[in-house]
Amino acid sequence: MRLSPRLFRALGWCSAVIGASAAPFIAFAGLEGADDAARGFFITAVLGLFVGGAVLAGTARLTRPAGAAAALRLAFYGWLLTPLLAAPPLVLQLESGAGGVFESYAALTTTGAVLNAPEESPRSIVLWRCYLAWLGGLASLVLAATVFAALDRRGVGLRRTSLLTVERSDLFTNFGRAFRRLGAVYGLVTALGMVALMAFGAAPFDALCLGFAAVSTSGLAPQSGPLFDWLSPAAVLVMALLCLAGAWNAAVLYEWLSRFRTQRGTGELRAMVAVAGAYGLAAAIFVAPQTLPAGVLDAVFAVTTAGYQSAASAPAPAAALLLLALVGGSTISTSGGVKMPRILLLMRRAGGELSVLSHPSAAVRTRFAGRPVSDTALAGVWVYALAFPVALGFGAVLIGLGGAEFGAAWRAAAASLSNAGPLAGAAFSELTGVSLAFSALLMVAGRLEVLAAAAALYVIFARD
Repeated sequence: MRLSPRLFRALGWCSAVIGASAAPFIAFAGLEGADDAARGFFITAVLGLFVGGAVLAGTARLTRPAGAAAALRLAFYGWLLTPLLAAPPLVLQLESGAGGVFESYAALTTTGAVLNAPEESPRSIVLWRCYLAWLGGLASLVLAATVFAALDRRGVGLRRTSLLTVERSDLFTNFGRAFRRLGAVYGLVTALGMVALMAFGAAPFDALCLGFAAVSTSGLAPQSGPLFDWLSPAAVLVMALLCLAGAWNAAVLYEWLSRFRTQRGTGELRAMVAVAGAYGLAAAIFVAPQTLPAGVLDAVFAVTTAGYQSAASAPAPAAALLLLALVGGSTISTSGGVKMPRILLLMRRAGGELSVLSHPSAAVRTRFAGRPVSDTALAGVWVYALAFPVALGFGAVLIGLGGAEFGAAWRAAAASLSNAGPLAGAAFSELTGVSLAFSALLMVAGRLEVLAAAAALYVIFARD
């Protein structure tokens, strides 16, 4: 198996960023008396900076181009290995190797599943989870706009963006530019959200954690329970807007904020809002009229894969919300799921096929975002859509083989694959160490949108 020096360099940057991020948390944990957590942060900081620094120094002059195979390896190894480096504080605090590693994967993949309630953890650990989710969200945006955009050039082009010109011969070329441009809008939205949350009554620490967690659509929070129990209605609305911003196309959001509008959207934001409105209306009709606000908010949090619960009594069963989470948001976003643009494209194609039934001689031409879509590209979208339920079924079986009860296995598999951990409820707390490991692998597969994970495994184990 051949490994590109550029791959090692990119992984070195991941290691260094995690190590540098952990350094301030050493003092934070020490000041609050969380000695176990402080030791964990120290281990992460030393290992991250040492390994990252050594790799970056050793690859400084190695600039050989890296193609698709190296990019797929980077995506796979990055999501697989980086959580292990970030795990020591969680492992030492939980006194559980499997549980700490699981929470690290859940945070960095923006799944947001936790085994210990926030009230049972030091503030440094609570903030670390939220911050890791924020970093994972940024990594998702950069990989989507560079690596996966280039790999999708023969497809529908759902990840196409005018921000970058990605060269297939060296897919690492634009990492820095994507990080600066997408990171700028990502950080700006996060900062504005934190300020708005504090303005509407949230405590500064809560606003800091929620800003990181909401824009990354991870569903993490500094307190347990429904949002309305400890946040004002205006603050909950800010949370919903932050989740929508995180689940929207970051490239379109960048152009909208910079007033440089050249990219045509695919309607995923309107679709997410429409789905939330329809869900809330259905709750108001079939449950009670007063459930309309909670129904709309819960649907927003579900379709963005954040999974927050707004009110104490949910207006609809969790299975319906998990179904919305499997749909997900935009292709260049922090959300999980199949992705809304793919669903919209398939619905448009289905509408065309239905029109043929009434007009057999009509020619079906599918256009999306102002561009014609070939049958070959549509077949690729169908494969994406079908890969998720297949992965869900296999994942549920594997989690069940680890000793989980049938219902808990399906909830954990769906929440892991869609990166919407809070929607699993208490299912994760019922899993054994083996089942938690399978859940973590599903989180990585969901973050890589399943087929990219399969392609990476093929490149790693078969192609060479």
